Amino acid sequence: MFRLHIFLSFVVALALVIALPAWADEGEQDIARDAMLSGDVVPLSQLLAIVEKSIQGDVLKIELENESVTKWGGAGDGMMFIYEIKILTRKGKLLKLKYDAKSLKLLATNRYDAKSK
Repeated sequence: MFRLHIFLSFVVALALVIALPAWADEGEQDIARDAMLSGDVVPLSQLLAIVEKSIQGDVLKIELENESVTKWGGAGDGMMFIYEIKILTRKGKLLKLKYDAKSLKLLATNRYDAKSK
């Protein structure tokens, strides 16, 4: 009986450890949803429409980041949302694009040779 109790305690502890990343993601989703509802973030579909018209390739990854306004040349000590998109072009180049998530202004472009990564 004692072994069963220890085993069940271990299973419950393991389940909690595995569930922690899911709880963290849930909080991030709430932040992203609230930012979109407040107008601080334009829906991703609008950004993808712009990207698909200007760049031929496959979107590999998209992240919504919260970065310092001063990093992008703004005044004050506030934060702003940034869309970061990684695209593999048809010519085999990896592009990392950063957009202001509110205005969809392109802030930065980095190109990499996808074969060397």
